[in-house]
Amino acid sequence: PDVISGDMESAMAVELNPWVEYEFRVVATNKIGTGDPSVPSRVIRTNEAVPKTPPANVSGRSGRRHELVIAWEPVSEEFQNGEGFGYIVAFRPNGTRGWKEKMVTSSDASKFIYRDESVPPLTPFEVKVGVYNNKGDGPFSPIVVICSAE
Repeated sequence: PDVISGDMESAMAVELNPWVEYEFRVVATNKIGTGDPSVPSRVIRTNEAVPKTPPANVSGRSGRRHELVIAWEPVSEEFQNGEGFGYIVAFRPNGTRGWKEKMVTSSDASKFIYRDESVPPLTPFEVKVGVYNNKGDGPFSPIVVICSAE
């Protein structure tokens, strides 16, 4: 809360991000003015949670013949919500059923390359990239259509 009455001894911070370290300070104000902030509290890390933020700007990149290069903007650490963060890259030839899914275990990853000698050049694929951590699977990005390399 922004303001707490002078007779309160505690307050609850709400809407904090999961798996983030926080420090807290208290500042007192009255008719005369505002005092100095308190010494920071000990560092407190919030609990882990399933990630809620998928990667942004999923797109295709140039590659070699028979490759599908899928790229995205990595999710920043503050939105990974826990340990064991990674990506689930899902793709299928346009108009088909059943997704192929590949796990990318690096939280810093920004691309995945799928190689298949049977994929003709410029084959359109539906692609989406999801997120996961030790707490479970999060959402996927919107589906985009990209083509295999020429």
